[in-house]
Amino acid sequence: MNNVKKILIATDGSEHSKKAASEGISLAKIYGARVFAVHVMKELSSKTLPYGARITNFDIPHEDIKREGQEALQYVEELGDPQGVAVDTALLTGNPAEEILDFAKENEIDIIVMGSLGRTGLERYLMGSVSEKVLRHAKTAVMVIP
Repeated sequence: MNNVKKILIATDGSEHSKKAASEGISLAKIYGARVFAVHVMKELSSKTLPYGARITNFDIPHEDIKREGQEALQYVEELGDPQGVAVDTALLTGNPAEEILDFAKENEIDIIVMGSLGRTGLERYLMGSVSEKVLRHAKTAVMVIP
């Protein structure tokens, strides 16, 4: 990891992602790297479960989801300030793992830093872990913080 110039910190605002953000900022300070903080808002949808049951997130106002994402990104920015680490932010919409991977590729990221667990255990059960998908498919280094 001698040539770390660009670090992507993926955040969902959870405690695990806050810990990962702290580690990512520390890395950036050590290497003098540029930091990109990314939050991915999931598209509003509903899921059909076995036996016809449905889970939907239409009940959550889009503005609330957007505000939570902006707060998560602001947290990373505020971590960087006292360290002298500037943080560029991006609020994206889509499948979290795919958006993180696409952003990393498009911006030639050297390392992705993220937490091991996000906000919802049920979602992980239904769809798999975002960090697990990123680890499996990334073309760059990935640091997952427990």
